[in-house]
Amino acid sequence: MEHFVVDTNILAASFNGSDSLQPQSPQYIDGLENGSYIFHLPMLVIAELIGTMSRIPTANRFALLARTNQSLRDWERSGKILLYPLDRDRLELSVRVAQRDRLKGADSVIAALAEELGMPLKTFDEEIITRFSQAST
Repeated sequence: MEHFVVDTNILAASFNGSDSLQPQSPQYIDGLENGSYIFHLPMLVIAELIGTMSRIPTANRFALLARTNQSLRDWERSGKILLYPLDRDRLELSVRVAQRDRLKGADSVIAALAEELGMPLKTFDEEIITRFSQAST
């Protein structure tokens, strides 16, 4: 079983069906579903994901949001995702990561969790991959 910190774009690509843009996205959700992966997420990722999904122009937006929320709840309940709050220590680490690696705010929170936990960060964001040594696709 592999443990990762996962960027919002990994989850968003899976939920919104942009597999053609990110052909690797199904492997992450498949691995999560079959128990091969455990995702570690700052709580901020949940808010970012729901915000991203709510802006997708589709006729069935509410169904998509309901499915996304239900999947997240199910995965958390089953221990497939673990959520971490942004407390004072994580905030301070995020600030240091943002300054050191020149990452945007939310990206620095996600990267800082990977650094804190000593885990790889999975992302489709080339800027993060270039600037943060623990990041890869």
